[in-house]
Amino acid sequence: MAAFSKAYLVLYNSVQTSGWSYILFKTLKFLLVKQTVSGLWNECSTSVTIFQSLAALEVLHCIVGFVPSSAVVTFMQVFSRVFMVWGIISPIATVHNCPTLPLTLIAWGITEVVRYSYYCANLLGTPPKPLTWCRYSLFMALYPAGITGELGNMLYALNTIKKTQMFSVALPNPYNISFSYYYFCLVLMASYAPVFPHLFGHMLRQRKKILGTPSKEASKVK
Repeated sequence: MAAFSKAYLVLYNSVQTSGWSYILFKTLKFLLVKQTVSGLWNECSTSVTIFQSLAALEVLHCIVGFVPSSAVVTFMQVFSRVFMVWGIISPIATVHNCPTLPLTLIAWGITEVVRYSYYCANLLGTPPKPLTWCRYSLFMALYPAGITGELGNMLYALNTIKKTQMFSVALPNPYNISFSYYYFCLVLMASYAPVFPHLFGHMLRQRKKILGTPSKEASKVK
């Protein structure tokens, strides 16, 4: 099982690295050439949907023991992005022209290229030091950028959600239940406030653990 899980994870991370590299390239090329947000989602939608949805497998990887990470932390990291693709960007056409959409895709793209390539290199041996530094340093800028993009997309979508009552269930109905997708999104946006510090703090602890700080003895030698 150890050999199988390693081979599987190398394949998974290699595919994700390639996929997100392609998405990042297409996003940057489109923005540089077209210099507009209009049409960006149509250009990248299929790729983003496929590779972001594949990330849901990472929760399963934790549950079955392929990786030692927390399934709860991994779920929190993955859920917002998968939800963003399926629940906000794809079904709401107005978000396709949202000014924060490029920020979202670029932040996701850089984050995932670094993250998956680091995981792949770690499985095959010792990751290069520059890649390790990028993995545990760039998040300090990319996490806030990604969250800003996601919140911006949701804020841009709220008016359409409220007007159309999409994905909502109103009374009366045979099941005698109601659900407001609009208020669900508001609650989800509010949840970023407590969740972001938790995830960011987790990454800071990982950074300290992996990169560390020079010891006093090492400083004296220098």
